[in-house]
Amino acid sequence: MLYPLARLHDSITRVGFYLGGATLGGIVVCFWIEVVARYFFNAPTLWSGSLVAYFLCISSSLAIPELARTHGHIAITVLPERLSPSSRQFYDRLIALFACSVCAVAAWISLDENLRQISSGTTTAMGLNIPKYWVSSFISYAFINAALHFLRHALSPSSAVAAPHVDGHEA
Repeated sequence: MLYPLARLHDSITRVGFYLGGATLGGIVVCFWIEVVARYFFNAPTLWSGSLVAYFLCISSSLAIPELARTHGHIAITVLPERLSPSSRQFYDRLIALFACSVCAVAAWISLDENLRQISSGTTTAMGLNIPKYWVSSFISYAFINAALHFLRHALSPSSAVAAPHVDGHEA
């Protein structure tokens, strides 16, 4: 029963990753519009800088769970490479549980802030004034999903605990 849930979780994470890439494209489009408006029509936009900042937050937040899922995060592997296979497995699980805990605490803090922003009606202070939780909720998404992926790594069967990936290959 957990396998279909894990596959669904992976699919949601992957779609989020692609949407994060699309927001990077949105950043490029915003800069193009700003350059054309400013230098060709002498009419700079008031919203492009804000949208770029929002898209940057969204794109990084959507990419974080995929990095957690694929072990794509930066890792210093001097110690784990010197451990025996059983010690390495224990080390990997311990690190995954620690990362899960940190992400869960960050998610809790972020969700609490999202709820505060919703109840108080807080809006952004930049040129494009929108409800702040529209952007900050992506941070909560990132930490919740990353925590779940780290938990899955920690609880996975021993054969599924893998070394960090380097260029798509296991180290």
